[in-house]
Amino acid sequence: MPEALAALQSWLLDGIIVGAARREAVVARIAGDGKLDAEGRFALYAGGYRTRLLETLRDDYPALRLLVGATVFDLFASSYIAAHPSRDFSLYDYGAGFADHLEATRPANGGPLAALPAAVVRLERARAEVSRAEGIEREGRPPLPADAAMRPGLRLKLPDSVRLLTLGFDLAPLIEASERGGKAVVPEARETRVAVARSGWRVRLHALEPWLHFWLEAIGPGGADVHEAAAAAGRASGRPSGALIADLFLWIPGGSAAGLVVAA
Repeated sequence: MPEALAALQSWLLDGIIVGAARREAVVARIAGDGKLDAEGRFALYAGGYRTRLLETLRDDYPALRLLVGATVFDLFASSYIAAHPSRDFSLYDYGAGFADHLEATRPANGGPLAALPAAVVRLERARAEVSRAEGIEREGRPPLPADAAMRPGLRLKLPDSVRLLTLGFDLAPLIEASERGGKAVVPEARETRVAVARSGWRVRLHALEPWLHFWLEAIGPGGADVHEAAAAAGRASGRPSGALIADLFLWIPGGSAAGLVVAA
């Protein structure tokens, strides 16, 4: 009795995802001809699937590829593909777990630089998310005035097109080299707080002082009172909230124009 179509499709899918199948099973289910035998036809689909995923990761993470080189990058990517088969019709979300995979599989005795690949991928993923997020461009809002920091009860929020990250490396020179097609730059190992934001349809990387990072975290995507967020950032950073308000008086117009905050 012929094998049920659903069972045959399930077998083929499992074999493609794994990248291998027993020879006798392949010959029994796939017809060959003079140009390509059964195993060759199966390998065509299995190899094409994995090649497409590999190409997707190469396209999504050019800075990491520049840093470690094509061979090492493909080893990282192949490890991820083997552990995380695609489960979605869209390839956009496929690499979302790449940073976590690199973090989980990094060598325990690799030293501080062993954490670098995952950090680069986290930043590149944030940039990709920001590029696709709902931004502020269509709203046509004017930048917030400087005295916004002084208005009692004013609530600000982070647009969807903002991501905040705390990284163990200064990755800005590497990202710039990747964008310009330059040579790889080994990032300096130091705690770096950054915001990825989009304004005028352009994604930019913004270095943040600790107090500003804490304030933006307190504002959050849900929005918060400017002064209450300043008090929270003051407690986290050890700076008086009054000093933060004074700094925000100067920062808010530029931060608003850069797409980092909007009125809630």
